[in-house]
Amino acid sequence: MSDIIIDNHDDITKQNIITDVHEFDNSSEQRIPTLVSQSQPPSLSKSELIPKNTNQFLNTTIPLGTTLECDVKIIKGWFGRHIKYNFYHSKTQKLLLSARKSLCSGSNQFQLSKSENNLDIVGTLESNFTGTEFILYSNGLSYKNSNDKKALRTELAYINYEYQLLKTRRNMFKAYIPSFINDQPHKIIPIDENTGLKIKSRFSKKRNEEYFEFQTQQPIWSDKYQQFTLPFNSRVNSASVHNFLLKQLTDDGKLTKNVAIQFGKFNDKILNIDVTYPFTPLQAFSIIISQLDNKLLI
Repeated sequence: MSDIIIDNHDDITKQNIITDVHEFDNSSEQRIPTLVSQSQPPSLSKSELIPKNTNQFLNTTIPLGTTLECDVKIIKGWFGRHIKYNFYHSKTQKLLLSARKSLCSGSNQFQLSKSENNLDIVGTLESNFTGTEFILYSNGLSYKNSNDKKALRTELAYINYEYQLLKTRRNMFKAYIPSFINDQPHKIIPIDENTGLKIKSRFSKKRNEEYFEFQTQQPIWSDKYQQFTLPFNSRVNSASVHNFLLKQLTDDGKLTKNVAIQFGKFNDKILNIDVTYPFTPLQAFSIIISQLDNKLLI
């Protein structure tokens, strides 16, 4: 698989590198790329968001005109399998979320906690066995375990990866989150197997009314470098198959100009995340977990 060349157009001084709490294995698919300047970079807000209250902060939409800058530490177990992900605010190194993976019958599950050692759960991310679909839930009960609608959990995000049997392309995916009603996220509460974001994304044409739809930007082939390229700012400096830019789809199916989530490798130790409106930190971190998680068919 070809590396991704990083188009770096950001003249801002690079942040200080913190090396004592991060790890990321280098491989033939993660070599440092050539830096090139060919076009204007995607728009990312320059005003940074500083977290104040972790409990409220994780479920609060990032305000317009601000950017949350974070990074992730991958905790590995036997045979290099990922067992936990820790998310930190880049400047303060405050732990915002810890996600621990557990295996269930026919699926995988991540417990999303505000603490690395204590189970202070704020949500659950569940995936199918192949790793092609992920659903983020709030705290609450499944409709399979309760008939009380008030006790049921809500769906906060649905992530769908492109099926790739031969693994010939990058990890392309779409992400869906509830839209807003009177500036508040629309509550999507699955009450049976025929309700929820997964069903809406396939059969509902009410995009931007019931849900927002996002898609990763396709890399552009460079004849000059004979590789695919994506335009990043200075917080992504190294090639990796996990690097992506996520943009919203409009009603006519086209990508908007602005980047909602930027994720990529800064160096062999640091993976950076930039999050903007309309995502919450919890939704954005769940998308990053889905991107990093081991998959069978993509």
